[in-house]
Amino acid sequence: MTDPPEAANERADFASHGLLLELATRRMRGPLVAGSHPRRWLGWVAGLPATVLTVSLVVVPVVWTVVSAVRARPLVVASCALVAFGAVGVAQLARQRGDRNAWIRWGLWPVLLGLVVAGLVVLGTALGRDGSWAYARTLVWVLFGVVLLVVALGIAWWGRDSRWLWWPLIVPVGISAVVSGVAFRLIFQYLGDRLGIESVGVYRFWFAAMLGSAFLWTWFGFVTGLFRAGIRAIESDPARAHYLHLGADGTKARRLDAQLRPVVLIVGLAVGVAAARVFDVVLIGVPGSLQYQVDSATVHWWRLAVDSEIEPGVAAAYGLPLAVLVGFVAWLLQPDVRTQKTSWSVPRRHAVEVARHPPKPLRVLVMLTVSAVALLPIVALIVAALRDRDGWGFGAVTRMWRDPALLRSLETTAWVAGLATVVVVAAGVPVAYRLAALRPNRPAANIAVVSLVVLSVLPVQSYLGPVNTFIDTYGLSGTRIPLILLHAAAGLPIAILVLRGALLAAPGTPAADALHGLAGPGTIARRVLTTAGPALGAVAVLEFIQVWNDFVIGLLISGAGATPWSLLLWGEARQFNENSAQLAAGALMSAILPVALLLATWRRWLVPGLTGGVLR
Repeated sequence: MTDPPEAANERADFASHGLLLELATRRMRGPLVAGSHPRRWLGWVAGLPATVLTVSLVVVPVVWTVVSAVRARPLVVASCALVAFGAVGVAQLARQRGDRNAWIRWGLWPVLLGLVVAGLVVLGTALGRDGSWAYARTLVWVLFGVVLLVVALGIAWWGRDSRWLWWPLIVPVGISAVVSGVAFRLIFQYLGDRLGIESVGVYRFWFAAMLGSAFLWTWFGFVTGLFRAGIRAIESDPARAHYLHLGADGTKARRLDAQLRPVVLIVGLAVGVAAARVFDVVLIGVPGSLQYQVDSATVHWWRLAVDSEIEPGVAAAYGLPLAVLVGFVAWLLQPDVRTQKTSWSVPRRHAVEVARHPPKPLRVLVMLTVSAVALLPIVALIVAALRDRDGWGFGAVTRMWRDPALLRSLETTAWVAGLATVVVVAAGVPVAYRLAALRPNRPAANIAVVSLVVLSVLPVQSYLGPVNTFIDTYGLSGTRIPLILLHAAAGLPIAILVLRGALLAAPGTPAADALHGLAGPGTIARRVLTTAGPALGAVAVLEFIQVWNDFVIGLLISGAGATPWSLLLWGEARQFNENSAQLAAGALMSAILPVALLLATWRRWLVPGLTGGVLR
């Protein structure tokens, strides 16, 4: 008796504990196909480009910077070491819970706090009055960034049911700090004239408020939008939503922070680096006579680095405290992320639709008002571009559009940003794939994640000096290759972190078997594209926008043959009042591509790739 034809096509399978057994319904025929485990050297070779770029252009220059700083200013290096050791010790004591060995902890608290205070006192003395005040302002910027994260998280929770009111808030993140500096300088100069401000002291606080407004405008919508999408992703998962809403309201904030910690890490790294590296907006947005009174540590370091009468080691030593500060803040953000076992950035195929409550009229009114205010800087640029020296018209726009220098700079920037993005994605995927396959509790995985976090937030002062010296020595200044490679090396650590988060899968699950099982290179590539497609798109878009909008690396590395558009606008800004129309027109032209790219990929790649949520 034979089975009917339809029965022969049926599959009988049995699944248990991640093991899938399939019974063949017909006789297996044909010769056995020989196979073997993938060759390990392929993985090592695939990870070499990222390793070589990061080590040669970031790690080695950082080591050389530290050596130069020790030779020039040993007291600064020693005080940084004291502060770092004491701060890490205090943080570790604060994380420990329970009464075991409590008497030891109580004895260590005053010792570690004393090390921090002593190190700060010595550091302040070694940096001098102007250097210390620049660092104090940078510390205020970092605290401002932390407050922004907390406020944005609260607003994202409060307005998570709002749908289309977020788009105007997202636009500024695609606009460079140079463009925002031009826009807010136009606004604040106009308001200052209307208010009749004449005192130099008042103008100093006025332009300090301008810097804070420009930073808030750039990052508020991006941070809030990603937090909102992350909250929606949590609420679409029944298990995570139950855990979030379980218990009293007092614990909800802690539970939300614990579940959003990977998103907070990525967003916090971006905002923290931006806050510590306030540079572009100071140089182009603040008049030269006031820059020394509102500058940051990065601006102060730049003046030391370009001064031929000052030893390079002095500038290297001045940049070390900023690296310690930002690295310590990043280290505080990542303890729960390095042991993550499941993907936090890949949306589930069948997401549960979350019940949406109709937004209240007051909430809608507030969101509409905030969104309208977010568009004011762009309106100010449009008005300034149309208000030419010959009257209202398109004269400034026409001149900038026909300016061969600007067009050549835009073309150069596009080539550099595009090629750097290709290098980051191609070199970052193999390393992220290997890191995701490691067990999260293994020391190698923990060390790798912590190292990537620290490398992601290293200030440019830590490695630009030695790299710039090498480029000048070998006659590479004015070419695109150094810019491309340096941007790629700087963007690789955070790109690997994002891609690793997308490629994580719990050990022993079908997802882990499908992603990290035995397969050839072609199959692995298809699995990576299927699993981490949105994250790949998010990394590519953010890297392109970051390189396109860069100013500080181009300022120190490029020359006349490879001038980014931001340097061209900075040159025009030296006669700000006379060239305001052309500056506004050039700023608008330079913002079209990144803003269009951001809006086109926000829902499809950026939000799913960074949070695992979708904007519904």
